[in-house]
Amino acid sequence: MADMEILEEMIAKIEASIDEYDEADTSVIYDSIDAITNAGYQSEAIEPLLQLFERHPLAYFGDPGGIVHFIEQFSGEYENFLAESVKRTPASTTVWMLNRCINAGERAEEFMGLLQEIAGRTDVAKDIKERAQEFVDFQANR
Repeated sequence: MADMEILEEMIAKIEASIDEYDEADTSVIYDSIDAITNAGYQSEAIEPLLQLFERHPLAYFGDPGGIVHFIEQFSGEYENFLAESVKRTPASTTVWMLNRCINAGERAEEFMGLLQEIAGRTDVAKDIKERAQEFVDFQANR
């Protein structure tokens, strides 16, 4: 397993790049993900990266961006971490990741349930609830 220091350092770098418009710097994200990859991190990086989204639930990290691409390469593993993350603190990015999983046919029923739950939660930002509801509607009409 890689030394967690590099991972923490790169996550701090991404976090520090979030500007007043709640957008993380794309080049900082890609450089940081490259450093994380080159340091040999595998699935142990999933949870700390999802926690970054949890700390900044409304921030924009790309469409889907380097972080999501890194996480999604661990298909069959990251979905459990994703489910736990959205139960703790749904974020704009993780709600979107749930939708991507449903599109891919991954645990569609379970993840639809999570989206519906998020849309109805009172402790979640309005934008995130609305995004979850849009995905619920989109999936229902597919």
